[in-house]
Amino acid sequence: MKFALLREPLLQFLVLGAALFGLFQLVGSNKAETPTRIVISSARIANLADGFARTWQRPPGKDELQSLVDDYIRDEVFYREGRAAGLDRDDVIIRRRVRQKMEFLGEDMSAPEPSEEQLAAHLGANPERFKTEDRLTFRQVFLSATRRAASIDSDSKQLASALARADAAGAATALGDPFLLGEEFHAVSPNDVVSIFGDGFAKRIFVMEQGRWQGPIASSFGQHFVYISERVPGTLPPLDAIREAVRREWSNARRLEAGQKLYSSLRERYEIVVETPPAKSAQVETKP
Repeated sequence: MKFALLREPLLQFLVLGAALFGLFQLVGSNKAETPTRIVISSARIANLADGFARTWQRPPGKDELQSLVDDYIRDEVFYREGRAAGLDRDDVIIRRRVRQKMEFLGEDMSAPEPSEEQLAAHLGANPERFKTEDRLTFRQVFLSATRRAASIDSDSKQLASALARADAAGAATALGDPFLLGEEFHAVSPNDVVSIFGDGFAKRIFVMEQGRWQGPIASSFGQHFVYISERVPGTLPPLDAIREAVRREWSNARRLEAGQKLYSSLRERYEIVVETPPAKSAQVETKP
């Protein structure tokens, strides 16, 4: 009997009407707090036209500009009414956008241009961020994993023995297989080595001794024996040579600092209450 009553059209109509009435009442109760005047300033119209021009590489026509203004008004009406109805509450996307805008405001409060003393101090306090990379010059003897699939391990042992007796200036590279990028690499950085041989190869070679054959070092190509002839440690360039990079780093650090200061000052206005979450056992028990 109860289910039959729920299927009655009149009852369904009354329930729907009550829900709509409640929504209109909620919106209407906030109208007194919602500004009813929407002003589209000339600056706003110019901003809409600029956005159109950047997208389409031409200024908007009369009808197009009117459409942009109409669309902005539509956005504003729905935005205001949505806020008045409380629809912005507990919306993750809206919360994040508002947070981002607040953070941008905090970043804009940072100093626009650093002084010479500030740049020098930032460089001195963060030398590792501006130091040039170490560089190596080395030769290699290569054993191809493709050509020597069945014998690469035994061939590697024989080559190690031969290289132990070889002169650094001798024709040691003739003992190996051809390598597509050659046998000699001059003043290469860790990033250069990673891009050619891989990360594991680069980590090993940059801690090896200079002046003798060492290996094998494995890569995706096969096995490599290397002879490091020169090692150039990274250096800290003078400020004049890296001024723009230091300025960018300094400005970014100031923006982050200003944003944190803004957050700290705003947080002090609130009483923060963090409730204890339920225990795992309680969560498990409440699952259906």
